[in-house]
Parts: sequence; structure tokens; C-alpha cells
Amino acid sequence: MVNDLQCGSGRSGNWKFVDDVTISEGLLRNGEPSVIQSDLTSIATWASNNLMKLNTKKCKEMQICFFRNKPELPHLCVEDQILECVSSHKVLGLIIQDNLKWNEHISMIVTKASKRLHILRVLRRGGIPPHDLITIYYALIRSTLEYCCTVWHCGLPMYLSEQVEKIQKRALRIILPGRSYGEAQEMLQCPRLDIRR
Repeated sequence: MVNDLQCGSGRSGNWKFVDDVTISEGLLRNGEPSVIQSDLTSIATWASNNLMKLNTKKCKEMQICFFRNKPELPHLCVEDQILECVSSHKVLGLIIQDNLKWNEHISMIVTKASKRLHILRVLRRGGIPPHDLITIYYALIRSTLEYCCTVWHCGLPMYLSEQVEKIQKRALRIILPGRSYGEAQEMLQCPRLDIRR
């Protein structure tokens, strides 16, 4: 749907997915002029020409800056509405933070996966064998824990990596109660998540 969308300046990066577009701009020097507002205007014009309307409530601005003195940049506008400036935002299921840390994303996936552990408990009580339970774990829980891991794994501190690993430990304890984590991994041929990433 947005395949033919072109940003006017050609200086900003853009990522398109079906009916969603994310644009970015890197300013290397303090005081360097920004072209992102003109690119936003060209996107709004493109949308109007294609009989679409931008949902300004879903349009957000995020500034990632590591200067001691953060430069004052003009607010971005779409259709005369100032965009909300956020410290984190979910893009295609991945929470990006303005400090480029992964705390919020890991918290989200750990919470989501923890809730799904209940399914394993119910199925185990129902007499489902361990080899079927591990398949269900792979499909419903591990896939959640590993979603987009090529993006966030390299920047993940050990304490966050351990939070993710604890979910797998709990899952294997449900599937094979009474076994240590190492024994369960060996029996089910299920390596540590940080090794898989």
C-alpha cells in the first residue's frame, strides 16, 4: 500500500510495511538543519493524493540524542497538529526506547510469555506427553521470547537476558517436573535461549 511512497528530501531513512511507515533522520552536528518536517509534509501530500488520511493520534516523534546539551528542535507537525514526543514506541511489535535500551521490550515479552505458561500447566494436568508440550512451548512461548531477537540481543545486559531465560526454566519445570533445568534441557534437546540468539 505504501510501496510507491517517496520522501521528498531523500536524506531521511524510511521503513515501510503494508500501511505503516517510519522515517528517521540523523543530525550529526548541533545546529544542522532538519529536513524531516518537509518529508512529513510530502508524506501527508502523498496520502492525500492517494485518498488516504494520516491518523495523527498514531503519529509520534522520538528524539534519540546523547549530547550533554540536547538541542532544541522544532516540534514536528502533521496536518497542523503537533506530534506527541515519546520516550518509547512500539514499531512492528518491537518497543524502541529513546535511550536505546531494551528494558521495556523485555518486560513486555516476559509478561506476555509468563501468561502463556498457564496453557502448559493446563495441558500437563490433562495428560499431554512432554514431547507434545515442548512443541507447544516452542510455538506459543519461545517464539514470543525470540521475536526480533537479532535486533535486541547484542545490546542486552546480562540481567535482562536472565529474565528471558527464567521463562524457559519455568516452562521446562512445568513440562518435566522434578528435573533440574540442565536435565530437562538435555532430555528435551532445548538449549539456553542466549545460545540460540
